[in-house]
Amino acid sequence: MWHDLYRKTLLGVADAPFIESVAKKQGMKIGVSRFVAGETLEEALPALEKLEQSGLAINLDLLGEFISSEGGAEEMTLQILDTLERLEKTSLERYMSVKPTQFGLGLSRDLGLKNAERILSKAQAVNAHICLDMENYPYLEPTLWLYQSLREKGFANVSTVLQSYLHRSMSDLKSLLELDLKPTLRIVKGAYRESPEVAFQDKAKVDASYREMVYAGLDAGAKINIATHDEGLINEIKAYLRGANLSKDHYEFQLLYGVKLGLQQSLAQEGHKVRIYVPYGKDWYGYFSRRLAERPANLMFVLRGLTG
Repeated sequence: MWHDLYRKTLLGVADAPFIESVAKKQGMKIGVSRFVAGETLEEALPALEKLEQSGLAINLDLLGEFISSEGGAEEMTLQILDTLERLEKTSLERYMSVKPTQFGLGLSRDLGLKNAERILSKAQAVNAHICLDMENYPYLEPTLWLYQSLREKGFANVSTVLQSYLHRSMSDLKSLLELDLKPTLRIVKGAYRESPEVAFQDKAKVDASYREMVYAGLDAGAKINIATHDEGLINEIKAYLRGANLSKDHYEFQLLYGVKLGLQQSLAQEGHKVRIYVPYGKDWYGYFSRRLAERPANLMFVLRGLTG
């Protein structure tokens, strides 16, 4: 209950324009670099290389969301294409998350699909995987439509995300499984502020939905990317995996850059594939505020940085 109140309060405060303005002026001084690998790809590359050298896989995320013009969508699309091209020139694995509102899905489905096809075509050419991130509730159905459209067009190098705190997510999972697309799905709890009409507000219900979705996806033969830092949930899921005797190519654990570093290493040392979601870019405020809202310890880290 206390955690739910903390999360709602912090997200509400973070939405205030004054708070956003102050945070952006302080920039990396307030501890952003703990959770964001840099403002440019050049700044992020050392972190990516270090992760791979330590036995962890990477998932690169160019920050930015809710683009409001066709020109802005074109600019972000070109940035994503450029990132893929530059990754090809490195020895790094090419795996990238993108938000559909970056490249125009929030403006129209036609524009979103057109730009997504450009991105997926480039990704195919450089042997890259693209994950369509799930954003807040108004973009849920368009994102699922986009994922299904891309799969039907023959793009196998694309996955998407489902959020366990939404009431409808189990139904969405079943619908995707029934399409016989052998989907790869990243299961998260959900970090956006949503109303009780569409999302569970109680952690126990979010957790129960998470378990149900992970187990149902694995039982159906989907590739499930287990994206949570909840160690209790992780231990339950590991026990399930042992009992189901699933091969390790059916799942992987995914965690966020800068969060629970010990857990990242312990999962990898146990033989699980572990992928780290590594964000970079100048538009870091929304992502950063959601990380602070998830765990009070993250906020304390920032406060110590300001007073230290």
